[in-house]
Amino acid sequence: MVILVAIVFVLIQAGIIQPQRLRAFVLRHIVAVYSDEATAYKYMGKQHSAAGRSRESLSSCEKLAAMRPEDPCANVLLGDAYGDENRPQEAATSYQKAITLDPNCFDAHFGLGKAYAALGRHAEAIDSYKRALKIQPGSAAVHMSLGLALSSAGRYEEAMQAFQQAKQIDPKINEVQVMSGNTYLEAGLYKQAINCYKDAITIDQNHARAYYNLGKAYFEIGDRGLAIKQQEILESLDPGLAEQLGQLINN
Repeated sequence: MVILVAIVFVLIQAGIIQPQRLRAFVLRHIVAVYSDEATAYKYMGKQHSAAGRSRESLSSCEKLAAMRPEDPCANVLLGDAYGDENRPQEAATSYQKAITLDPNCFDAHFGLGKAYAALGRHAEAIDSYKRALKIQPGSAAVHMSLGLALSSAGRYEEAMQAFQQAKQIDPKINEVQVMSGNTYLEAGLYKQAINCYKDAITIDQNHARAYYNLGKAYFEIGDRGLAIKQQEILESLDPGLAEQLGQLINN
């Protein structure tokens, strides 16, 4: 076995065997040799999802949910797979079934919030995120998602509180600063937005979206020179965003 593994490794390194093709080959044959077929589909769904193969993941998760319809985890995985395929209504249905089976399923409430947000049903997304936080109040990811939903609903002060809570839980999350800036920008609080974007690019000097929104904020307060400076920085980071910012400045 050790010799076989070594040979396969050498062939992969030489480019004779492609790792993705080998993975696909192995996954196709897992069900045939796995003693528990449902567990095999669960494993395959997760592996396909991690590799970005959303269609294959959905197929495996549909088979899993059909075999274990009363399993909350199976329905959550199916909801995740539908979400990856940009099918939020079907994702919501799967998460709702998981919640019916287990009202305290954190992943189902969080997933349902994301599905509602994708459908533009912000009030229901907010409710789902809050239910998820009752189960796991220390989830920075849910606080961030809640902040986005609150911002989309125009509840900017509450959104900022949610973002700050996420930052307290995980100080390393730089995206919190960008999201906070976006909320301030939407609320017309441009100076506060500028401070948030400045903090974000201090941590990550290659954050193109932060430079773009910083340029927008400068433009909104009438500082065209600093807006142009952000455009110039973007030229090397993201020419597309640089062009969009340029159009905004010059129109």
